[in-house]
Amino acid sequence: MVMETITVVKQDYQGIETWRYEGKLIARSPNKIVIEAFFDREDTPVDQVILKRGDRFIETYYSDRWYNIYEIHFQSSGKIKLWYCNVGYPAEIRDNSIAYRDLALDLLVYPNGNQKVLDEDEFKALPISQEVKLAAQQGLLELQQKFSS
Repeated sequence: MVMETITVVKQDYQGIETWRYEGKLIARSPNKIVIEAFFDREDTPVDQVILKRGDRFIETYYSDRWYNIYEIHFQSSGKIKLWYCNVGYPAEIRDNSIAYRDLALDLLVYPNGNQKVLDEDEFKALPISQEVKLAAQQGLLELQQKFSS
């Protein structure tokens, strides 16, 4: 079975493209898409872990929520390394592509349940409306609650 290729376009808060890569479609519903992608950059430290070239990402994007969720698996063992959640505008999901506008704010969730919010200062400094800031903060709260249960 050939899996459909999906192009992911990461954008900054203004909608300017900052990164583009491809993944394979796993599932799709009216407001959600799930893809599989593999980390294609040099090893990158993030808090207590290192994202390594070849790590497997199961990425879930929503067109009606202010976040997306990456379930990251170790390349070597396949075990879950962490969940990396991006807070941003709801994703624009099309037939063969996903575009999302990142708002800097991230939530890391470790397999032991520990959570860490990243880049709060960068988020606060963004020149965005109060309405957008509140929606993003609500998205972060939903994520924190989702991973607390």
